[in-house]
Amino acid sequence: MSVAEEKFSAKFEETASGIKHRGAYYQEDAGEKGMALLEAKFKDTKLYWLVDVKEDRIFSARFFAYGGKVSLVIGETLCTMVEGLTVEEACSLLKTDVEARLRDESEAPSVPESKLKAFDTVEELLKIVKEQYPSAKGVAIASASIDKTDFQSTTELNLVAQAWLGLTKEEQKEQIEIVLDEHIRPALMNDGGNVQVLDVTDGEKILVQYQGACGSCGSSLGATLSFMESTLRKHIYNELNVVPQM
Repeated sequence: MSVAEEKFSAKFEETASGIKHRGAYYQEDAGEKGMALLEAKFKDTKLYWLVDVKEDRIFSARFFAYGGKVSLVIGETLCTMVEGLTVEEACSLLKTDVEARLRDESEAPSVPESKLKAFDTVEELLKIVKEQYPSAKGVAIASASIDKTDFQSTTELNLVAQAWLGLTKEEQKEQIEIVLDEHIRPALMNDGGNVQVLDVTDGEKILVQYQGACGSCGSSLGATLSFMESTLRKHIYNELNVVPQM
């Protein structure tokens, strides 16, 4: 090969000596920012884009490439070019756009002719990006919805806890009695038993005493106790513990 064939542009060499976008993004990174993670791999290059799903705009781009200096420069240049574009705008780029970005002069190729084929990777990667973005966006939207639901659920639980723990002991007993009368006592009384609330400690520990047939029933420490406790937790406060007086 001649010296002319092996000549790289100054812009190419400058880019090769200052790679800034090499690296990866993960779902955790996308989740923290509320964005979609878009990945695309072709041959020796893999792209990682964080995309704002509200505008379909590329917030940040990274890449890994294992094919030598030319692959590194192509990955770096493509990442630089797509940041700030929408996914649609980025996917309209051509391999010639990326190569032209590296030229010193409009008429002189940035790399030797033997290396020009490496730019084919650009359009292959962008095809994959275009195909995968709808599913990546869907995952991001679904994840955001789940996170929002979890946050709302946690907030609601905190409000319930604050409301319950803010009651006086007598008010707490009244709430417990209401639930017992409506959901627990009818079944106990059908079997000739009952239950009495003796005390409530720290808003969480409920001391009860079985009456009548419940006092000698084997399930009073098993199924009956479990049913009572789960019912009170469901209707009042999730941290309640029922302790029968022996």
